[in-house]
Amino acid sequence: MFSSSPNPSPGSQGSESTKLTVHGYCDLDHQQLLQLAARQEFERLRQLRGEYTLVFEEGRNCTIITSPIGAMHYFYAWAANSSSGFIHGRRIVDILQRARLDWTWNWQALGDLCQLENLTNNATLHPDIKRVPPGSLLQFNSGQLRIDSRSAIDSLGTQVPNPARAVQALNDEVARISGSNPYLSLSGGFDSRVILSSLLRQGIKPHLITMGTDECSDVCVARSIASRFGLKHDLVRIDLDDFLAHGHEVSSLTNGTKTAWHWHTYLYPLKAGIPSGSTFFVGTLGEFARSYYFDRGQLGRLGDQYPRQALNRFWGLKLHRHPTFLSHELQGLAPQFAAQLQENGIAARASRLKTYCHNSFLPGLTRYYFEQRVPNFYANGIAMYQASSQWRSPFHNKEWLEAIWNLKPGWKLGSNWHRYAIQQNCPELLEFPEENGFDPNRMLTKAPPLYWTSLMRRTPYVTYDRSSGWYRQEQLQDSLTSNLAAIDDLIDPATVKSILAEHRTGTDRTRSLAFLLTMARWKQVLSDRNQ
Repeated sequence: MFSSSPNPSPGSQGSESTKLTVHGYCDLDHQQLLQLAARQEFERLRQLRGEYTLVFEEGRNCTIITSPIGAMHYFYAWAANSSSGFIHGRRIVDILQRARLDWTWNWQALGDLCQLENLTNNATLHPDIKRVPPGSLLQFNSGQLRIDSRSAIDSLGTQVPNPARAVQALNDEVARISGSNPYLSLSGGFDSRVILSSLLRQGIKPHLITMGTDECSDVCVARSIASRFGLKHDLVRIDLDDFLAHGHEVSSLTNGTKTAWHWHTYLYPLKAGIPSGSTFFVGTLGEFARSYYFDRGQLGRLGDQYPRQALNRFWGLKLHRHPTFLSHELQGLAPQFAAQLQENGIAARASRLKTYCHNSFLPGLTRYYFEQRVPNFYANGIAMYQASSQWRSPFHNKEWLEAIWNLKPGWKLGSNWHRYAIQQNCPELLEFPEENGFDPNRMLTKAPPLYWTSLMRRTPYVTYDRSSGWYRQEQLQDSLTSNLAAIDDLIDPATVKSILAEHRTGTDRTRSLAFLLTMARWKQVLSDRNQ
């Protein structure tokens, strides 16, 4: 099917018969990729280092290969009886236009976004457009579509637990990707401090950036660290004007599936002005080394003994804990949308989420994080990083993932592996407080008993998030109310105005308003495609 070109040109490259487009990055150049494809070495192509989607096109035929983690979103639409053929791309608005599809809502996906802030499996907000799964070889050839997907988790081998092996894998990856002038997004949390410990151990001094204001906990910790180690540090401030000015582009870039609560991920590196040739280190996927969804010490271990009951309890509580819309507001929603948020819809969602956990509790929740949260939620964050920076995360590394996956739960509960890695690489970094930590003056080398209870969280945390106040400002409220007609297929305008009024008078409805603003911006993106 493929022929390679001896002298491919920059950008989308290949011979006259084969074109290659690389989204993201990998450890081979275009010529090498084309040669592997020509020899049909597809298994090697989906096991490369990096985060990528490779698109090989030859006439009407197409092969798409996604990396094991699948953090570079790519989408397609195809129906056997369609005259528009196989349509693919990174932005759903482009696929809609080329496939001549009208917009219609995928109600289950919309319910997932509303309740979880991420979609699940390979869904998009349109029922006829799918995401290419992680670790996939998709081939459209002679009018036939075939997809072969491999689970990255299932490919991780079994080995003797060794936390030091994970530290070494991290250090090797940091050295490999750091470049000559690395930048690091540093907060008061664990993931970025682990990366910094690796850089400092290897004599690499990164340029630090932190988002927030002077009083934020993240900023205070980062400034102290920068001062101690003689590192350059920039504070990135984000204001309401930034938020409103870029909402349209963020919605288009993330295909309407990154709620406005998280748009700062796009604004942060953009405003930092990171040089184009510099690696921008971020901590994406670092949560794989902790019990991200239930970091509750012995309670988590107890759940491992009774996984069925624990999963029932966990997902039931999670889906009811922070409702985007209150029960009396559901009558103001489109019936199909309301059905997703009523008890029967929530029960069906909980049942589906349990299947993603493969009948285990702590390992199952880690698997859900890796296979659902990362390629849906965090992949959107990566798309936003990539818009203005050469982002890299050393946790996107098979050797590190394999070492972490085989660790016993005690290393992941309480971020104990992170503490160990910092102690091994640069113990001086333990002398700065941790987020919600027991000791307000330092990071402990091991999480104390009952670390997850409020009594053990003695370090006050001042967040960078100012969005609650923004939604009370007239400028943002007007931005939403002036576009109510765009989302009247989802929610009655009177219900939106009621939520705005409630937030304005003191009740925090940020979650609801962030979701509604996201949908309003997305519908504007859809409307613009027809102009």
